[in-house]
Amino acid sequence: MFQRKESTNAFGQGRAKKKVKTWKIIVLIAVLLLIVRFAAGALLGGKEDLRPVAQTADAVNKTIESTLDTSGTIASEMTRVYASPVDAQVGEIPVALGESVERGDYLLTYDTASLQQNYDIAQLQAMAEDATGNDSLAKSSESARDLAVSASDINTIQGQIDALEAEINSLQAQATETEVATNNNAAASEEVARLEAETENLSIQISALETKKEQGGLSEKEKSTLKDLRDNLKSKEKALASKRKTVRSSAELANQMTNIQAQIAQKNSQLSELQGRLAEAESKNASAEAGILSEAARANISYSQQASRLTLERSADNLNRAKAGVTADFDGIVTEIQASAGSMAAEGTPLITLASARDMCVETKVSKYNLASVKTGQSAVIEFQDKEYSGSVQKISKIAQQGESGSAMVVVKVHIDNPDDSLVLGLDAKVNISLGTAEDVLTVPISSVNSDTQGDFVYVVENGVVVKKYVTCGLSSKEDTEIKKGIELGEKVITAVDSSIMEGIEVKEAPAEEGGAAQDTDQAVPAEDAEGAPQDTAE
Repeated sequence: MFQRKESTNAFGQGRAKKKVKTWKIIVLIAVLLLIVRFAAGALLGGKEDLRPVAQTADAVNKTIESTLDTSGTIASEMTRVYASPVDAQVGEIPVALGESVERGDYLLTYDTASLQQNYDIAQLQAMAEDATGNDSLAKSSESARDLAVSASDINTIQGQIDALEAEINSLQAQATETEVATNNNAAASEEVARLEAETENLSIQISALETKKEQGGLSEKEKSTLKDLRDNLKSKEKALASKRKTVRSSAELANQMTNIQAQIAQKNSQLSELQGRLAEAESKNASAEAGILSEAARANISYSQQASRLTLERSADNLNRAKAGVTADFDGIVTEIQASAGSMAAEGTPLITLASARDMCVETKVSKYNLASVKTGQSAVIEFQDKEYSGSVQKISKIAQQGESGSAMVVVKVHIDNPDDSLVLGLDAKVNISLGTAEDVLTVPISSVNSDTQGDFVYVVENGVVVKKYVTCGLSSKEDTEIKKGIELGEKVITAVDSSIMEGIEVKEAPAEEGGAAQDTDQAVPAEDAEGAPQDTAE
């Protein structure tokens, strides 16, 4: 049976299954071969020489080094898109697409005239805002001082007014008392005059009776009358003496009233002056209070000044950024220019893309058949324009991409350890990835391993008869495949399988040709390789 075989991965699990003829064709071929064989045997008198020849090789122990040969695209591991740091007009672009630049080289410059003007305006606005705000704050502070002074003045003047009003009230009370005393003094004077008249009348009467007594005597009745008159006079004199004590001089009372009224007039004048001063202090107090800024007003001034300062700082930053231009922060290659001289660049707009010339890799696509064998850290050799570079598998994508043929492919990045100026981004390079080494393991020629729907198998010759044995494969090289399970050391495996080889027939052994008998095997390539995708062939 003639079969096609696909390339194998490190563990023999990614190998595409060989195409196997249907069982009807197999049976038909087998029947025809048996008929031909027995017919020939009958004619020639024997069958020994008619056994098919089977090229065999021994299953032996050896060391296998497995590699994956593929190709990919040279790429940079570090790419940076330089965006505009400011809204400004582009000045010059001193680099060209594909040009190499060094760290610190200018990639783009700006025309800073408009930004300088914006900065000057922002500076003037900030100065004006500070001046206005500071003036308002100074006036508020002055009003606060005036408010404190006027409040103190109000308290002092109000105290003086209160004291003066108390004095005036006291004087008015004295005036009232004096007026009452004057009125009472008049009544007392009248009472004194009345008592004086009565005592004088009593004295006259007493004098008349005493004269009569001296001249001839008095009757008992007259004696009694004289006695009563003397007692009454004594009482009147006592009352008169007492009343005279209460009588004051009218001039004295008038003078006292005059003094009191003069003092009241003086105090009222002082009170009027103090009340005027109080009104003035209260007016100043109200004006000062109106001139003091509220907390909200102070906060508004602070916010306005901060906003103007921030605007000034932003203008300064923009101007400085524009003056600095855009420079390369690593050695690289210009891969894209998205701006033009004289155009307006908005902040954040992509300008130039730079790819590192010191961090290079090859991006290759690996099919699902070989993905299980590829691991990060595996060493690799990269070939480009007759030069070799060392490298290693750096990253394996976790997302499969659809190839041109529709098959799933996984991007593998192979880091280049020693890049130089010969490498060109975007061009293809060959990659040889070392998948691993198995030392002193059981191996068979790679051409002896076949596959069907049940798995990998080999044909072995036991006592001249073909026996089919399923095996578990490991690493594979260009010539040999590791056999982990299924056959033993020293067993004879058939290295070239064609339509004459099938399980159960007798064969005649012949040593396999040098390098194996793979020439009789039609090896298939993965479907995606047929459509131009990078070929990944495990060896």
